[in-house]
Amino acid sequence: MNVAEAFRLAWGGILANKLRSFLTALGVIIGVGAVIALVAVGQGTTQAITQRLSALGSNLIIVFGAPNKGVRLTAADAANAQKQIPYLTASMPVVSGGVTVAWQAQSYATTLNGVTPNYPQMRNAPVADGSFFTAQDVQNRSLVVVLGQTVVQQLQMTGNPVGQTVSVNGYPAQVVGVQAAIGGSTGGQNQDDIVLMPYTAAQRILGTAYVNQLYFQVGNGNDAGIATAWLQALFDHQFGRSQSVNVLSQDQLLSTVASTTATFTLLLGAVAGVSLLVGGIGIMNIMLVSVIERTREIGIRKAVGARRWHLLAQFLFESATLSCLGGLIGIAAGVFGARAIAQSGSYHAVVTSGSVILAFAFAAVVGIVFGLWPAMQASRLDPIVALRHE
Repeated sequence: MNVAEAFRLAWGGILANKLRSFLTALGVIIGVGAVIALVAVGQGTTQAITQRLSALGSNLIIVFGAPNKGVRLTAADAANAQKQIPYLTASMPVVSGGVTVAWQAQSYATTLNGVTPNYPQMRNAPVADGSFFTAQDVQNRSLVVVLGQTVVQQLQMTGNPVGQTVSVNGYPAQVVGVQAAIGGSTGGQNQDDIVLMPYTAAQRILGTAYVNQLYFQVGNGNDAGIATAWLQALFDHQFGRSQSVNVLSQDQLLSTVASTTATFTLLLGAVAGVSLLVGGIGIMNIMLVSVIERTREIGIRKAVGARRWHLLAQFLFESATLSCLGGLIGIAAGVFGARAIAQSGSYHAVVTSGSVILAFAFAAVVGIVFGLWPAMQASRLDPIVALRHE
């Protein structure tokens, strides 16, 4: 018996009981579909977070203060660190807080970020209209702002916002620019839902002399590790305690995200893989029933010269074909489910060829492994006993 004949016999056995075959393959369909859809969510989430972290800028190191531990950062700390550590090519203090922005009859609650004029270069955030504020504005504590696209939309600002005056927590501020749309979010904050202002003026509005973070940029990404260590040592010495501040580089953030999301994706895939195993058990159960139902057929085939391996191949091909067919339907269901998840906007989902191939291969292996025992049972039947079976 060749492969073509084995496949023909297997296909005939499947078509002989269409409903039962479909219900048997349903576990595999659900399993493969779930694996593809859930792994797509995991990989899509990884990709989205990586893109958002990359949108922070290039070769950045961020220093976070710890006010609850009495560690407060100032703008002078940024300038001092840049002077002492040769790997740092730029620095920027950042003070942030929630504010209410108003224009005419519209008001909107958003985030105020007080920064320096090198913000567009460090954060890869160009200005779409107008210009960014200057070092003179920082020195003079000028009440000038650059608005994010979301803020402009929420305030329903007609015409060109540049040159108009908005109220920031009651302080009148002139709009000097509108930030180009970035999209996405970082740390739960929409990058377009923001108001940028000289940090000196933002400190005045927010009522603080301190800053929340210090941003540093290194000329070469390979120097980020040593620069991070130097920054940690510098601030630990300044504040007289170990781990006084949190210093994170983009590479560390990306590495942590990659590790976490890889574990998350593996967990999702493992959970979905359980249904594949359940589907395999269903295939084995139905194939055992099929062997009993077709005992007389097996006896006739043996009586006319069929060998054990012929019957083994027939039933093994049948279980494998049933599982692979379920795998193909499951792939279509998984891709459709992943696209539905992506279009819903709740999660990011990315279907890769690797996950499709892995899911299908697993389905094929499940069909072979769980079909092996019923196939062996069929091949071992005594022809005389099988012929007497009613």
